[in-house]
Amino acid sequence: MYQALIMIEIAELKSCKLLEELSDYELSLLSSIGSPTNWSEGEILFRAGALSKSFYILKKGTVLLCFPNGRSLPIREEGELIGWTALVSPFRHIATGLCLVECSLFQFPGIEIYNLFRMNANLGYQLMKKVADIMEQRKRYLRELG
Repeated sequence: MYQALIMIEIAELKSCKLLEELSDYELSLLSSIGSPTNWSEGEILFRAGALSKSFYILKKGTVLLCFPNGRSLPIREEGELIGWTALVSPFRHIATGLCLVECSLFQFPGIEIYNLFRMNANLGYQLMKKVADIMEQRKRYLRELG
């Protein structure tokens, strides 16, 4: 993984559907703690069961979420959230994230996000509302095959 030492441009965050309801100020808060990262084809973002320290927003590429039950879900749409478990107790990944091609992602440390939530309740509410929607959409991948 290659991580640049630059901040994310607010305009890039503004284009993410996930963040569309946030104000410019709230986007600037996210921008201040996020960082652009680049991952190689075949690289693993995280493993199922591991402590979830960061979440990601896909900028470019395809990440395959591989669930322990044998199911998988490709994430390929720009702006999709990956690793939301960094925001939900018990803070453990429920899938392994594998880069199928070279990927560009925005990375946000979970602990710093919680600090922002304490400073800005609307930011916390808007992000957690999106996380709840994603959890609902993806829960079918947690069921056993068959």
